[in-house]
Amino acid sequence: MRTLVLAVFSLLFSLQSTAVIASPESPQLIDQMGKTFTLQSLQGRPLIVTFVSAHCQDACPLVNAQFSEAATRIAQQRLSTRLLTITLDPQHDPPNVMRALARRFDANPYYWLVASGPPNDVDAVLNAYGVVAKPGKSGYRELHTTFVYVFNARGILTKTMLASTNLTDDIVAQARAMAPATAR
Repeated sequence: MRTLVLAVFSLLFSLQSTAVIASPESPQLIDQMGKTFTLQSLQGRPLIVTFVSAHCQDACPLVNAQFSEAATRIAQQRLSTRLLTITLDPQHDPPNVMRALARRFDANPYYWLVASGPPNDVDAVLNAYGVVAKPGKSGYRELHTTFVYVFNARGILTKTMLASTNLTDDIVAQARAMAPATAR
């Protein structure tokens, strides 16, 4: 277990110094409105990304609630940051399941995209981010890492955060820190 933790932190350190949102050959994702997009197409605004499973009964519902609250506060403060939640389990969380998740949390797509997509494309994104998602006893990918990735408007990874009880405040603080001076 210690080796896995060290490997994940090593990967995150290497990501932090070099990662950009995506390459030109970006996989296609589908948001809660049914629109296809790539991660690269989201450049131009700061972006905060996490991965969840709609069927997870552990950390994912807490992360979704915190993203929901953060999206509300970002909207109230008229910050330009967008949040993005991508499924960890595209086989069990196709676009209609993620759309239902978005509705459950009142995800306004201007501030918070909730996405799925073809399993090969979603898995390519998971691999690019170094996300670990393994099936548990139920068959769902419920054994997974829980990180939040912060990208600036140019698509460069600036910070990686762990999900925590302060996640909402941390997300809003990052959004404020990346806001253009005129938007503050």
